[in-house]
Amino acid sequence: MKYHCTQATDLEELIGHELSAASGSTFAYGPVPQAMLNDEVLVLENSAALPVMMAAKLKAIGVSLFIAEAATSIQAGAHFRLILQ
Repeated sequence: MKYHCTQATDLEELIGHELSAASGSTFAYGPVPQAMLNDEVLVLENSAALPVMMAAKLKAIGVSLFIAEAATSIQAGAHFRLILQ
């Protein structure tokens, strides 16, 4: 999976965000947890446009990710890789 980053890309876009609806709120996963759940490689194209601190946080994502808003822990599969390109 590939995802193109811009200077406006933030962690909410990459990790996900809550959606409110009349039936309640749900969490919409961004490309990082989607790739983890699908056990696939995620290439973040144009990652040089990301702030240095955000790139460092993304590099820290290894085999698991806890999303507090969804109270969910996601374990990466054996094939998950995050490539900053």
